[in-house]
Amino acid sequence: MGCEIPLVDRSLYMRLTEKGSAIDFFSAAGLPAPRTMDPLPADLPVVAKPYRNVSAAGESLYPQLLHSRAQLEAFLRDHVADDYFFQEFVDGESHYLLFHMSQHEGHDAIWSQRNLIQQPGGKSMLLAAPSTFHKSEAASRIVQALRHAGFHGLGMVEVIRTRERDVFIEMNPRIWGPLQFCLDHGQVLLQAFIGETLHDDPSRYSGRTPNSRRNRYFWLGGLLETLGSGLEPAWHTARGSISLTIARNLACDVYLRGDSWRCFAHDLWRFFEGRGHR
Repeated sequence: MGCEIPLVDRSLYMRLTEKGSAIDFFSAAGLPAPRTMDPLPADLPVVAKPYRNVSAAGESLYPQLLHSRAQLEAFLRDHVADDYFFQEFVDGESHYLLFHMSQHEGHDAIWSQRNLIQQPGGKSMLLAAPSTFHKSEAASRIVQALRHAGFHGLGMVEVIRTRERDVFIEMNPRIWGPLQFCLDHGQVLLQAFIGETLHDDPSRYSGRTPNSRRNRYFWLGGLLETLGSGLEPAWHTARGSISLTIARNLACDVYLRGDSWRCFAHDLWRFFEGRGHR
């Protein structure tokens, strides 16, 4: 279509997005990663992480949370073991550090949000709330390390916060799904990206923010997709009632707004059509 999304050079992009090399990068910056399990312990759960996002056969690879010995044996049977390494499962709060790092010093835009409910397998966020993680020392170390490496543009780093430490999980050095939540909270990451990309001025569109001020991010369609597949969402907070969660957060749905309500209706239609076929 003749469109191009500006990214950093390929070598830096791959260094930050591949699970194995990203762990080395952020560990060197003082942000520990979950402990690698080699050999595999008897205690579960463990997380199977792909060294790379795409296998030699061209298949997209995703992290897998394995709760039981049966799940582990099935995973080893169905996957190429050399494509993965295994890490301890770290239980804690899931936070996303979100940023646009400018090529002009002093113009970075940084924010954070807490992931409350997520699709299983580390897939899309379903419910999130604002966070203060971006004000932490760990967030400062992340930003400094990325700037020193020459990173610029939009990015997201996921961190698990426990009582003892902040643990690096992964980085997406590109545009990501929850960007709408930044707009809804008046955070100008996307405006800075567009201004710098088109006009070499990250502040050019900083005054253009939507009127919406939704206190949470919610994606009903993704939740229904998960439930319709017979799966359970991953809770990063105290497990609650699905019905009550929907009732309390429906007004914050990412698609339930004037320019995208058809997407909201389409998600509902797909869910109920699927139930009818079953």
